[in-house]
Amino acid sequence: MTNTNRPVDGPYRITTEPIPTGVTLDVEAFVQGVVTDVVELLLTDEYADRLDGLYDMQARDPHLIERPGDLPFEGLVDDLVGAVRTKMPVYGRQCGRLAERLLTLSLAGQLRSLADRRAAAASHAEGGAAA
Repeated sequence: MTNTNRPVDGPYRITTEPIPTGVTLDVEAFVQGVVTDVVELLLTDEYADRLDGLYDMQARDPHLIERPGDLPFEGLVDDLVGAVRTKMPVYGRQCGRLAERLLTLSLAGQLRSLADRRAAAASHAEGGAAA
């Protein structure tokens, strides 16, 4: 039986939880894969040298104006993002379970929000009538 809070159980588990304004998706298994990719890349000569360069720059003048092409930290981040996984596969019936779970949590959140607004309006109306 599928856990409703975990509509996707592989290859990357996705756990869902409602929050007042919507839904959170916990994609820890996917992030672990991304971090693994990053660490493996940082162990290569190309990225290790760039990371070393960032360490060397730590002592630079913090008020120095940098041109976009001179932003090694941002450039390294962009290149690492381009080199690691960014798409999370969801297969077969899990697509439907994820969609159902998101819809259920989204609708529940909208209903709570509507009820809260109605209660606030009623409270405001009662306060205004008593004054």
